[in-house]
Amino acid sequence: DILQLTKDGSWGGSLQFIEEQVVSGSPTTIDFINLENNPFEVYLVHIIDLVTTSQSQITYRFSNDNGATFEAGSTAYEYAGVRVISSGSFNSPNSTGSSSIQTDAYTNTSTSSFNSYVYLYNLLDSSKFSHLNQHSTTNLAGNYRMTYGGGVYQTAETINGFRILTGTLTSGSAKLYGVKEIWAI
Repeated sequence: DILQLTKDGSWGGSLQFIEEQVVSGSPTTIDFINLENNPFEVYLVHIIDLVTTSQSQITYRFSNDNGATFEAGSTAYEYAGVRVISSGSFNSPNSTGSSSIQTDAYTNTSTSSFNSYVYLYNLLDSSKFSHLNQHSTTNLAGNYRMTYGGGVYQTAETINGFRILTGTLTSGSAKLYGVKEIWAI
């Protein structure tokens, strides 16, 4: 039975593809909205080969009105993370009050692309805080860097959209998946 559920993609932990955003033009954001059309407790975003016109940090914001606005209050979010650079430096960015979830992860110009996966939790649950964790890799100024961290939106409400913010994008994509759960019968 488990083998058949896995083969069918119905086993808990398998992914259901929802949407792909491919960079076109010169945007500075990638938005995923109308999440209630594909309700999941956990979402996964796979960011693939993002390239910008200049070195730019990646940040995240949530929306409670399907992307009409994205929450940006100066204390709306908390975040913490770790950045390790192949040159040997290490830091731990964090904040208990910020206008976005900052990751200390950066995109780069055409010399190297930015890649990441981001898990988002409790977005559609109005009784819980929504949060994310991420892991990313890129190469800046000839140094490989890896980041890992996460953040929380400090208001319990239904979140039906989110935004990935960065500098002016020239190429890349982001794919959104729902993570299936194991259901007891």
